Amino acid sequence: MTHLFRVISPAICLALLLGAASAQDKPKEFGLVVYKLGERYATDDKAGATLDGFTDYLDKRMPGCDFTRIGVRNKPEDALSLLKDDKKPVAVAIVSPGFYFKHKTELKLTALAEATRGGKDGEQYTLVGAAEMKEYPAGKKVATSMSADPDWLNKAVLRAPAGVKPVEWVQYDNLSDAAYEIIDEEDGAPDFVLVDSVTLDVFAKDDDLKSLKKGLQSERLPQDLVVEIDGRLGDKREEFQKLIGALDDNEQGKKVGENLQSPKFPTPDTKRLEKVQQWYDAG
Repeated sequence: MTHLFRVISPAICLALLLGAASAQDKPKEFGLVVYKLGERYATDDKAGATLDGFTDYLDKRMPGCDFTRIGVRNKPEDALSLLKDDKKPVAVAIVSPGFYFKHKTELKLTALAEATRGGKDGEQYTLVGAAEMKEYPAGKKVATSMSADPDWLNKAVLRAPAGVKPVEWVQYDNLSDAAYEIIDEEDGAPDFVLVDSVTLDVFAKDDDLKSLKKGLQSERLPQDLVVEIDGRLGDKREEFQKLIGALDDNEQGKKVGENLQSPKFPTPDTKRLEKVQQWYDAG
């Protein structure tokens, strides 16, 4: 019996050592989700390949990591469902700022980086219409692609003065449709269209749409945020932040940034985040 034990023991030790090495070699898995408010093409069918390109880029430059697409969504309730699914834990997500402020505490979200869509720092929304409107458009119909998040619209983008009738938000998946309804003076057309800075640039280059007059503008607000869920990146957090903050440092990264509509993802402006958080806290 003693002889048998002495023969088997080295084999067992070798198996244990190989098992430990295998566990160490296995890459850490990180689920990734994208939620784009008001973007009709933000689905797995339309944008899944783009996100897969992003995860492949991360995998190649972060040894020992395996980033996997969990899903691409354009409705807040669908995104929330993915982030709450313990069977497929999500470590990182790109979400709208409104989603971040609403679910920051519940989901234990930490803002790691901010998008720079159009190469711009932050986001500023503008009202455009047939007539210039510099004041809050009390009671008016305003076209938006973001009606799924009224808190973001009312608490951050266009905050109504006390005692003033709030605007009526009207959903348009394509804001150009709303703009042409105003230009053509169609029955039931909205009074104004709320556009972001990139869309405003597009309107300015169109022979018809540039006739609309610019009015009230929001304060400069956060763009989409890259968030960590419940500290799940662990010791890979700093490496991840550094990598996505320098996407435009190489050709492959530039292509990834182009597909994601953000040249890079630098650390967020904390003062902007704190300002909007105060608005949300005020109710």
